[in-house]
Amino acid sequence: MKFKAIVVIAAATALSLGLAGSAVASPLGHKAKPAPQVTGVRLQSALLPASAFRDGFTVTQRLNTGKKLWSTRAWIKPSSLSCVNFETYFYVGGFGNTAGAADSVNNPNPAFADYPSLILGGDQAVLQFKTAQAAASFYDKAYARYKQCSYFTESDAADNIQLELTIQSLSRTTIGKHQAFQVIQYVDLSAVPALSFYANTAVVLAGTNVYTIDDVNGTNDPISASLLGHLINRVQALYKH
Repeated sequence: MKFKAIVVIAAATALSLGLAGSAVASPLGHKAKPAPQVTGVRLQSALLPASAFRDGFTVTQRLNTGKKLWSTRAWIKPSSLSCVNFETYFYVGGFGNTAGAADSVNNPNPAFADYPSLILGGDQAVLQFKTAQAAASFYDKAYARYKQCSYFTESDAADNIQLELTIQSLSRTTIGKHQAFQVIQYVDLSAVPALSFYANTAVVLAGTNVYTIDDVNGTNDPISASLLGHLINRVQALYKH
């Protein structure tokens, strides 16, 4: 059981307008060397295996921005999205990022007898920007949007689920030496009214990339720093080749 979905924004429009492609221009004169960039397909290859969340988990959704770098033109910004759309979807493109990738993982056989030590599912995503400044700008806007969206409800007619999310805490921290914030939300799921769950989310700014991991958990524990560190290291290793 999960309530997030992964989407790609304006991919068809970008391709039709010829805006997709290398977003890194050749340096002129003595300009600083551009930060290394990889495609969405490459980013996808570095995401954590489903087993990193818990043994037996499976990938239910997988999406990336493809084999070319995208334009830095932004079609959307966090403040333009409703709370429901911002927090119940992962966007791999559209924020002016040059590449992105995301996976959703699911617990196919949740052992409710183990509650509250029970994870229903999770997500991971990485958005790559052309510059560290662009990544930092998106990171700050994402933090501001979470702060604004302290409470909202959503209905999923397809799965006959009504959910209600309330922020319990939003805190800035560091993971490794990177800026980060952790969000803990109480989740009221109509499908399991007798049990309480939490949506735990961590967002990390590391160089030109913004990383996100979340889970839907019976406990309100922050996302593991080691899990995030492992994801960051796997992605950073791509730039060494």
